[in-house]
Amino acid sequence: MAKGKGGKGKGILAAILCLPLAFIVYFWISYSSQSITLDSVKSVAIKTPGSDEVLFESQGDIDFFVDMLINSSSISTAMRDVTGEAPVYITCDRGDKRIEYKLYPTLNLSGCLLVGPESKLYVLQQDTAKQLMLRDEFSYLYSSHFLPTLSVVSGENKYTVNPTECDWSYYKSDDELYKYTPAELSSGNETFAIIKGKENTLEFGASVNTTPFELSNVSYVAENGTEYSIKDISELDLSVDTLLTVEFTAKWSAINGAKAYGEAKYKFNIMYDIPAVLELSKHDYRQGDVIVIGATHLNQNEEISLKTMLNVPIMKFGMIDKSKGVALIPVGLINTPGAYTLELNAGGDTISEVINVALIDNGEWKTFAVTNEQYEEMLSLEKMNEFNEEIANVTETRPEENYFTYGVNKFKSPVGDKKAALGFGQQINLGIADISGDSGERTCNGVVYEVKAGTSVRSAQAGKVVYCGTLAPTGNTVIVYHGYGVYSYYYHLDTVNVRNGYELNDGEIIGTAGKSGFTNDKTVLHYATSIDGVFVDPACFY
Repeated sequence: MAKGKGGKGKGILAAILCLPLAFIVYFWISYSSQSITLDSVKSVAIKTPGSDEVLFESQGDIDFFVDMLINSSSISTAMRDVTGEAPVYITCDRGDKRIEYKLYPTLNLSGCLLVGPESKLYVLQQDTAKQLMLRDEFSYLYSSHFLPTLSVVSGENKYTVNPTECDWSYYKSDDELYKYTPAELSSGNETFAIIKGKENTLEFGASVNTTPFELSNVSYVAENGTEYSIKDISELDLSVDTLLTVEFTAKWSAINGAKAYGEAKYKFNIMYDIPAVLELSKHDYRQGDVIVIGATHLNQNEEISLKTMLNVPIMKFGMIDKSKGVALIPVGLINTPGAYTLELNAGGDTISEVINVALIDNGEWKTFAVTNEQYEEMLSLEKMNEFNEEIANVTETRPEENYFTYGVNKFKSPVGDKKAALGFGQQINLGIADISGDSGERTCNGVVYEVKAGTSVRSAQAGKVVYCGTLAPTGNTVIVYHGYGVYSYYYHLDTVNVRNGYELNDGEIIGTAGKSGFTNDKTVLHYATSIDGVFVDPACFY
């Protein structure tokens, strides 16, 4: 008996000891299971293509999706190729685990493919698929039933045009009509550019669910009031840039079993653009010159690009009149002599021009006696770097306004008909023996006039004062912006009659010549010009 009781006790003990293992096995099987039930799912998340994930926590929504998943029919082979289709991700949160399905829905209700855990294949029941297609999250599937998209096409460019009014109906899977409203309506003021010589047309997106459209109330009216009896922009062939207002109504009928129909009204502007014709003023230059690129048939915001190995600022055009413009490109002293290609692109058309850049004649070296004190206060590398940084900050952003008309209004010498003591690019040597790490070599970035005390300094052309202050090397300094990227600089002034923001007339007095900054104890005006901060020979503007 004792032996039997002992054996029984050992059996009970073994069973107790095995309980943790049983629980572990149970929970492992439960966690690894990919199955779902109506009672086990706590929430369902849906992620449709191009949209954020939507979380459903109401029991009605959860029951719908879970029922749809567990009642789908198992299949061995996909009924259609879904390669390239973006799936809908359906994620069931079971509390202990998140189980993901991929759904490939289609308006063909018998073809909604479901890929479950472990890549098992299913197909949705048709009645369930029909209900699914009526949910707001799946409205995107009816995009082929929506209003066809209108585009303005010009060559490779394609612009979407929204209607100003729209009355559109389409059928859903329950064979009921629904109203469609575009995401955005147009104000009727948008402007789209088309380029002469390109394939230009108005194009409605293809839709297999609509009948061919018909146009009515078609109107093409130019800015000057001229009306054109045409049906499409492909019929335009004009000799000048022209702004036209386009209006029409497009209608699709409900006949022949169309799944979508209605009408839309459109109003927008077309800028008929003749591509800019570019012309180079010459092909031979020297350091310090300005390359002038003229453009006819130019629009205010027309994009023209430049590619070149020259070290130049970004090319910008300024308007001379309504359809003509000019771009000034500085050939700075930093550019080494040689041949350079200018590749210009306007309206998709590229032209190439080869220019030659020659070395500037720097003249003979000029030596100035400079004391250690003068060097440290005005001419050291540190002071010159501070000067260059300040100047660069002033010219970093080109103002919009042009205060003169290039090619019409010439610049004049600020001090009259005086012979310059130093010319642009003149090489200068600071006559000081004790300069650590500095060769003492400098280059004149303008022209220097030696004048009598009290000599008036006048603005070389109309413009606006963008800097008025004192800089170590140049003393009392005024910088004026004239337009087209052109700045003028007036250094070493004694008196200053202007302030920042002051608008100057051509020849208006800025101040008087003086000795501020380093002038070698002479009364001078150092006058310089630049294009977007790159110094060029002032003679380029006379």
